[in-house]
Amino acid sequence: MPARLAALCDLVGLDDSPQRRSLIGDIARLARAFATLIGSRDMDLRLEAIDHDSCWRFHRDHVGYRLNATYRGPGTQWPSLTNAARASRSQRRYRGPLNEMPRFAVGVFKGARLAGEAAVLHRSPPVGASGQTRLFLCLNEVDDDG
Repeated sequence: MPARLAALCDLVGLDDSPQRRSLIGDIARLARAFATLIGSRDMDLRLEAIDHDSCWRFHRDHVGYRLNATYRGPGTQWPSLTNAARASRSQRRYRGPLNEMPRFAVGVFKGARLAGEAAVLHRSPPVGASGQTRLFLCLNEVDDDG
């Protein structure tokens, strides 16, 4: 996997550096841990630089398991269980308390395929008007059902 990640870094013009090697090593380590959790080396990997309001709606992922980590910018947000229904109804108007994953923290969530309505309701923080860019890693269990 490190060779594939290095090729992707080359593709986007990220020059070789200690920081690039550290990023590649961290992603490879997380992918190995995720593979152990899901019992398979097959996974979807997405590494995105996000400077817009991507996935800003509160939602539950339609996956088995998902791993999230944010390397730059604000992390994934979620309301408490007691505020989840209100956040889901209110969406952008929701002003209640939110939890936020710290930068460099790793979260593993059961998605709706495993947990149904008990899956964590969450969103990407809206950053479009802030001038911030998130560097976001997402690993998903592959959906064998289609």
